[in-house]
Amino acid sequence: MRTVYVAEYPAIQHVHPNNDVVTVRLKRQDGELKATCPDCDTEFVYRKPSKSSIQHFKSPLLPPVKGNFDSDDDH
Repeated sequence: MRTVYVAEYPAIQHVHPNNDVVTVRLKRQDGELKATCPDCDTEFVYRKPSKSSIQHFKSPLLPPVKGNFDSDDDH
């Protein structure tokens, strides 16, 4: 069985060799969010995305908006 780690939740869409798009839903199993596709013998395991290691700055060209920026001065 092939294991694929994904960052999407709660459903995963993937393509089978015959070009069918199949959706599987992640469910909690053994303390992890997992889904198994028996047709392509693949197990999908959810992994929370890690924080970006790159500092993001506000663009001086965009109007001021509230957002998720690294500085504390957004209003």
